Amino acid sequence: MVVQAQISVNLPEANITARTEYQQSITLGQFNSAITLLPNIGIKSNNATLSNILGGIGPAPLALANFKISTIGGVSVLGGSTERSLTTATQSLYVAVASLASGTVLSNLRLTTSSFTWVAGTYSTDIALTAPGLLGGNAMSPATQAFSIVVPAFITAQNTAGTTGILVNNLSFYRSPTGISTNKIMTLAHTVPYIPNLQTGGSNFSFSTALTYNTLPLSPVSTVSTTLTGIATATAIALSATSQPLTNSTGIVVPTNNSQALNYAFSITAEQLKTRFVQAGTYSIPLTYTWNKTSAAYPTGNLQSQSVGTLEVVVSDLGELIANQQTVGLSFTNANQYKNGVNLDIPAHLKLSKTTPYNLYVRATSASFASGVNSIPLNVLRIGPMPGETGMQTVTLSSTAQQLINAADPTIDRSLSIRYSIPASETSKVLNKPSGIYSTNIIFSFIAP
Repeated sequence: MVVQAQISVNLPEANITARTEYQQSITLGQFNSAITLLPNIGIKSNNATLSNILGGIGPAPLALANFKISTIGGVSVLGGSTERSLTTATQSLYVAVASLASGTVLSNLRLTTSSFTWVAGTYSTDIALTAPGLLGGNAMSPATQAFSIVVPAFITAQNTAGTTGILVNNLSFYRSPTGISTNKIMTLAHTVPYIPNLQTGGSNFSFSTALTYNTLPLSPVSTVSTTLTGIATATAIALSATSQPLTNSTGIVVPTNNSQALNYAFSITAEQLKTRFVQAGTYSIPLTYTWNKTSAAYPTGNLQSQSVGTLEVVVSDLGELIANQQTVGLSFTNANQYKNGVNLDIPAHLKLSKTTPYNLYVRATSASFASGVNSIPLNVLRIGPMPGETGMQTVTLSSTAQQLINAADPTIDRSLSIRYSIPASETSKVLNKPSGIYSTNIIFSFIAP
């Protein structure tokens, strides 16, 4: 049985990832000086390409492999040798100008990587080495060698997962049709197709804050949806403590130049924000990014890479208070009103949003209602909830802030219906006043100045 000689080169992952050339000294064979005095050593491929005999994907062009003889029989011949790219035509690597002793022929092999996308496997061809003798024959042995480039199977993240933040720093996110989203870029180098998976470190976010709160919020991780943008095979998921694939079973193929930036998009709907992320603070959960080789891809068995990071939803301390009606008027136009008092109901008078527990106050900016030189005391007016409105008390107007609501839970766009009234017990303070419009400015606020 004849065993064919082999030249096998392992192409390092680092060179594939960095797209840098790889060089290695290899043994081409043995030179026999007894057959020829002035050797002319040539090389060619017996095949048109470097076939990926194990990975099944390829092939690679012959010209990726470049040979230059360095020594013959221990004697340096670099000055007289020429680097040649491998082709199917015989090319001269070295033409001697003087006789050489027999010995091992060493060559520098240079593999270029930048122009080719490497898929895991073994890229092979047979190379023929020639050095014609004076009377025929071949001064090189073996005359044929199996030449192969072994490409490792790997999936390697080029950056750390770190912390991905969803910053809820404006009330508009609670009102937007699309809610809020953010992106995380993970750059991967790989030689095998893979399926990306994502998994959280628990079923609910952990919560922390230096601000006041009434109760700890319960925020399931499933309120956040995730997908890969720009990937045809992508499938959207709701985050879970169970590892979930982000593509179908086809996965992601080996990309051009073996490098790809994956854009993970994390999003929360406006409704989920209002339901689960209204309390200001930081909601965090560990995230495990996993990339699994597709089961059908070479090599057999499992190949997995992981990176662990954190997802944070950071809700700022936000507040907004709007009076939907800027002018409020109570009128005394008949005796009945002086006898029984008057009131005015304004549905949805106030709209308020606050991401921390809040108090609501009301005050007047002057010491009385004034009409020119005439005045009516502020304390004739009551401000409180319309019938059916809860969580609010009725107060007597004053230039000192009076509390309408105490320590209410955070809310977004809460609508408050207000009743303004002057009860019968206070109408005596309005009697005998000259006719006119008596006014003051009323301020609603979250703080008591």
